[in-house]
Amino acid sequence: MSGSRASLPSVNETPLQTLTQRELQALRGAAVWYAKYHAGTVAAHAAEKVAYAVDEREEYLDLVAALHKLGVRIRVPDALVEVASAA
Repeated sequence: MSGSRASLPSVNETPLQTLTQRELQALRGAAVWYAKYHAGTVAAHAAEKVAYAVDEREEYLDLVAALHKLGVRIRVPDALVEVASAA
């Protein structure tokens, strides 16, 4: 899919209630894969104070929190737990 871009509407424009069970399960599965795949990278930059690393950390922790609300438990890397508790 070279050169194609995704168009992402606001979350408010696509309420979760409109998703079928299969679509919601697919979304959960993709989010879990993403969280597990990027855990090491985010943890490796956990102590960095640059804006990019801070944003990456916060976005990752928001994803984990959202998955938790959907009933999915993701183990947060120790380095991120330490940084989050120090904040």
